Amino acid sequence: MNGLGLAALVGIGGSIGALLRYGIGRLTVLKGKPGYYGTLFVNVLGAFVIGLFIGLNLEREHAATYAFAGIGVLGGLTTYSTLNVQKATLYRNGSKKTLVYYLALTYVGGIALTVLGVGLGDLLHT
Repeated sequence: MNGLGLAALVGIGGSIGALLRYGIGRLTVLKGKPGYYGTLFVNVLGAFVIGLFIGLNLEREHAATYAFAGIGVLGGLTTYSTLNVQKATLYRNGSKKTLVYYLALTYVGGIALTVLGVGLGDLLHT
């Protein structure tokens, strides 16, 4: 597939991922939970899935699938900008303990789940 086709797959996947993130965020709030719960969920889920894709060697062996799902869907699903807004809001509201837990779960959990995803992908790929 040529570069334009891959770019189209990224764009379509990104739209789907962004809509999923929006839906998860809305559902979280409608369930009476803080919005950062949804952001945490999509970010650690994305970390696990991208790790799985790496372990499966998806980028090299299935470039179109990786463009659509890895770059597009996961790129639209996960969010660094919303994470930063929520961190600043927690800090400004004086919720420093919650902020520390949120940061720990986001970064440590993200790294751990990426590693777990890579390991699972390696097992499944061999």
